[in-house]
Amino acid sequence: MSLDLVYDYKEADVAVLFLRPESGDYFNATPGLLELEICENKTNIAMNGDSYTETTVSNLNRYFEIADYMHANNGKVVTSINITLPWILGNVENVSDVLIAGYDTLEKAQLEVMIGAHKPHGKLPITLPKNSQVIAVDEFGKCVTCNDVPGYDKDKYLREGMTYAYEDAAGNEYKLNFGLTD
Repeated sequence: MSLDLVYDYKEADVAVLFLRPESGDYFNATPGLLELEICENKTNIAMNGDSYTETTVSNLNRYFEIADYMHANNGKVVTSINITLPWILGNVENVSDVLIAGYDTLEKAQLEVMIGAHKPHGKLPITLPKNSQVIAVDEFGKCVTCNDVPGYDKDKYLREGMTYAYEDAAGNEYKLNFGLTD
């Protein structure tokens, strides 16, 4: 099998897209809670009740434009997300044919694995939340589940019918230790 790297996605059969979401800043807190949804210009409500916008990935519309183009032209989309926080993946998983998590892993190293130069392996070190409802807080700032309970064990403490872990379209739950084994 021959692989040719191209830099114009319109010439590719597969687009490999790297997302490095960021939420807040260690020294400059956001006016509200930490945003864990992959979003751009999302309207949020601050702790004092004021509205503000939050962006965790700049130029996210470009990502969706490329994904739409690839799918409209029978191409595939591989999305690699830099997992430094328990991100909510719903916005990108539904347009990704393959979803990869990197933990501050260099893109070059990830590409080497994708083209077969190295065997892939790795497991999630955290549980990724299903959606913003499972990490929501009430009007008193209390989380819907105990904050000191790790994500893989939160289902016991959620309201009936709620589950914590993200589940992809194939039914995989993104809980602690989900991933590839050697």
